[in-house]
Amino acid sequence: MPIEEAGTSNPDREGRGGTLFAEERQRAIVEHLRHQGKVTVEAMTVAFGVSPPTIRADLTRLEERGLLRRTHGGAIAVGNTLYEPPYAERAVLRQLEKRAIAEAAANLVQDGETLLLDAGTTCHEIALRLKEFTRLTIVTNSLASAQALAENDALEVVLIGGTLQPRRRATLGALATRFLEPIQCDRAFVGVSGAHPAAGLTVVDFDAAIIKRVMLEKGKQAVIVADCSKIGQAAFASIGPLSLAHLLITDCGIAPEDRLALEEAGVRILVVGDRM
Repeated sequence: MPIEEAGTSNPDREGRGGTLFAEERQRAIVEHLRHQGKVTVEAMTVAFGVSPPTIRADLTRLEERGLLRRTHGGAIAVGNTLYEPPYAERAVLRQLEKRAIAEAAANLVQDGETLLLDAGTTCHEIALRLKEFTRLTIVTNSLASAQALAENDALEVVLIGGTLQPRRRATLGALATRFLEPIQCDRAFVGVSGAHPAAGLTVVDFDAAIIKRVMLEKGKQAVIVADCSKIGQAAFASIGPLSLAHLLITDCGIAPEDRLALEEAGVRILVVGDRM
């Protein structure tokens, strides 16, 4: 925690809220926004012990950086750049599309392979289809997928250690990334929050971005699985350029202009399913 020099003052610090610099307070606001999707001036005033004008100034600065949108009495996340719904909410969204994508992904797999499986809800649909195989080694940071795959005794399931994030039902963080260092695999299946021709592959926070990038780098074939709502979008944290992926599997709801833009950027795209 930074310490002010004796005899100096900082207009961004006041009262009880003086325990946080403006930059730290704004970082905490962004973190709250990422989890909740919105913040209010009243709640932040109480949380940080500062005046409403101070919080409004924080929100204005964050809006100028494109990290939120001001509303009456507070702010909301800009699109999906920061906010990701809890796992249970995401699991019921676009189920038909996710299942079609998962079916195509599972069709790439052959018995005897070693796979890396990300913790997204589309990747969980892939896990449900991998249960039918007789000889696979699957390394995953998804608690839900590991539990489902464990129902088949013929599969070797390796659960990545790390810091548990209940909202994602997944392990993340430095320990999880270090766990992957000695591992190489035949295929890596990774979900994203956005795939954009300029912004590349993105997700809502850096903990997830780091482990997703490592997974993609560890796969002889790196496969992005993303329904059409993720295509052409850009979230807060960069995983890396589109070139990290050998293949992107999506559904036929993808807009023609988005498909063309990604293909012109060098992405190989597999589009699955009838229009839903």
